[in-house]
Formats: sequence, structure tokens, C-alpha cells
Amino acid sequence: MELQRVPSDGGALAAWRLGADSAVLLVHGWEDNHSLWSPLIESLAQRGRSVVAFDMPAHGYSEGEWGLNPEAVDAVFAVSNALGPIDAVVGHSSGAGVVALALTEGLCVDRVVLIAPPLRGDDRFQRYAQRLGVPRDVAAAAKAFYEKRLGQERAAFDPRAALQRLDVRLLLIHSVDDERMPFSDSLEVAAQLHDGELFAVEGLTHRRTARDLEVVERVSDFVSA
Repeated sequence: MELQRVPSDGGALAAWRLGADSAVLLVHGWEDNHSLWSPLIESLAQRGRSVVAFDMPAHGYSEGEWGLNPEAVDAVFAVSNALGPIDAVVGHSSGAGVVALALTEGLCVDRVVLIAPPLRGDDRFQRYAQRLGVPRDVAAAAKAFYEKRLGQERAAFDPRAALQRLDVRLLLIHSVDDERMPFSDSLEVAAQLHDGELFAVEGLTHRRTARDLEVVERVSDFVSA
């Protein structure tokens, strides 16, 4: 896979493509990079599947100051347009949330895999403030700044509701003992999907779920069907 530079509003994105056919797009999460997908890339390549991977803005080899929305969603579209065609997408952690938003904004694929997705329905700013011991007014100010930068529609995006409306083949993967994203959220959402299923695993950390060999095989089978 040869490094390619994809222009975007937030700076050049580092991206890689393997194969010439319609590809599986891989979207990593916060404070990670494309190396997360090494086991999955190898597995997909063995099946003859083309793959596109990239580093989120402000992550890995990509330029940028923000790795959150809207830059992250815009990066998905920039890479898809530059290195497509894309027929499936896999997202991990916050990258799964980015994928969900991109799907509602026009990303068109046949199959979607979301690994350890962020599906909490509460105010995460207040939740983080409580965890870190930050005053509530500071959390409220941070939320207001976030909403101003993103715009109200993107800032108010609800992945739970969005996934229930999507008409796409969807696979949720979650470890029951995930230390960051509660498994119960995926369990609740899976029961309300239009055309989807939940693949539950055990004994894996939040990040390791995406690199586990059993998970890799399940994802590879799903996007190669």
C-alpha cells in the first residue's frame, strides 16, 4: 500500500489503497491511526478484497488541528471520493460514530460494520466533566463551543436514532466487558435495527476488539459476502 495525500479543508490526509476493485473503507477512532487495521487489511487482502485506509485529521500522518466532526466526516467523504469506489465501511469507536453520521449525509455503501460504537444517549460533556472533576459550567461552555464549530445539526446528531432509520446491511460488534463503550447500548440498538445484527465477544479491551482474530474473520466474511 503506497501512501497517498488526499486534499481536504482541514489539510492533507494520509491514505492508502490496496487493490483496484470496489473497496472496504476503514475508519479508526480517537487517538488512533490506520495501523489499527493491520490484521483486518491482511485478512481482506487474502480474500481478494480491495481496501482503503486513512489517518483521521490531526492523527497519524494526516494534517489538521481537529480530529472530531466536522473534519472527521468531511475526511471520510474526501477519501471516498478520491480513492473510491467504496462498497462497504468499517468504523471503530468514535470512528463508528463518524461513519454513522456520514451515512446520514449521503455516504452510499452496501454493508456497514461498527465496532464498539459510541451509542450513549446522555450529555457526554457533563459525563466527562463528572469523571474528570470539572465544574458543570465549564462543561456547558465547552459544549457551546463545540456546537458553534460544528453547527447545531451535526452537534445534535443522535447515532442511536440514525442507525434505526438506515436501510443498509449493518453489523454491530461489541465486547460485553468493553471498558469505554457500554455493551448494553449496542444490545439495545441492535434490537431495533432495520437490517442488522449484533456480534458479541468477551474478554477484549475496547481497542483490541478491532484486532481480535475472531472479530477480524467475522468482519471479513461480512463485507465479502
